Amino acid sequence: MQYARSHGQVRRAHKLNANKRELHLIELWYCEDTRFGHQLEASNKQHGSLCTRLKAKKVTLHTILLSVGGSICTFNTLHHLKELGLDSQRVHKTALKLHARSVHYAHKLTTTRHAQEKINCSQGLGLEQGAASHPPDPH
Repeated sequence: MQYARSHGQVRRAHKLNANKRELHLIELWYCEDTRFGHQLEASNKQHGSLCTRLKAKKVTLHTILLSVGGSICTFNTLHHLKELGLDSQRVHKTALKLHARSVHYAHKLTTTRHAQEKINCSQGLGLEQGAASHPPDPH
């Protein structure tokens, strides 16, 4: 359930008048390490029609770019976190958590890819799974 705060009172967001709503869409976008600008444009283009169709006084898209190599597009990420109302300490802490998540995701991608390559390699040799580490006895 989504809630909104209005003049100190908590209300359900869907009960607010549409011309009083301010929506913030937050997207974590994994992208290439070197093409942050192109990825940001792609995100804006992808969600542009959604933002115009939502009924609200104001709709803001916050795209946070994380690279598959583990880095964060800091100029973009820090700006959006500040726009969302986080103080400088929480901005820093959140950026560190996003970085850790991105590195963890990159590690998972790499280990999964290596495991798949190992399976494909052993199947290409006519060996069953696990046979690459224990080749058949030639006698």
